[in-house]
Amino acid sequence: MSVLPPLAGCGELATVRIEVYGAGGLDAAAYACAGHAAPIVATIEAAGWSACPVPRVPESGRPCGHVYRYPTGGLADPPGDAHPRWCDRDGCAARRRHRSTRLPLTPRSPEPPAGPLAADDPAAEGLAARARTEVAADVALAQALVPRAEPVLAVAVGGAEPGELMLTLDQGRVLSYRLRRLLDLAAATHARRAGPGVRPRNRRGCP
Repeated sequence: MSVLPPLAGCGELATVRIEVYGAGGLDAAAYACAGHAAPIVATIEAAGWSACPVPRVPESGRPCGHVYRYPTGGLADPPGDAHPRWCDRDGCAARRRHRSTRLPLTPRSPEPPAGPLAADDPAAEGLAARARTEVAADVALAQALVPRAEPVLAVAVGGAEPGELMLTLDQGRVLSYRLRRLLDLAAATHARRAGPGVRPRNRRGCP
């Protein structure tokens, strides 16, 4: 009993830490969101380990599905293990690369209102339209199973024609700077828009 099976996490921010115990004590800590805590506990216990969920604050940044293996525990990486520490160890040979837990890029939408008046609620209609048009996407670390391969960022986009974009870590850093700049520009443009009922001014500043 030295391998933990793949855990069905969603990559969202974890709110539960699941302590994993073997015969020798605490071996690992798995992380889950509220919706995946019970399935992850069931998977761990079905593999012969003891699982103890502990509520946690979400500010630490651990994603749902992540597993931390304690170096002195029974799930520690053996000497010479070829997997990077961030690898999810789920079918690396079949997909010909290591990959981390996928982190979703699609924002989590609020729950639409329920009840007999939900069909007439413009907010509910807007949420449904957004869900229909928003394409699922996620990002993960990946590394080819070849000597001296470097980790890359794998951005996967779903939809009718799913595709994947590979970026080096340096490109990912530059992209993060560019995205922050574009988001700042978008926020500034939105703030300058005139509110409802406000007449735009002409070039001389006269109403």
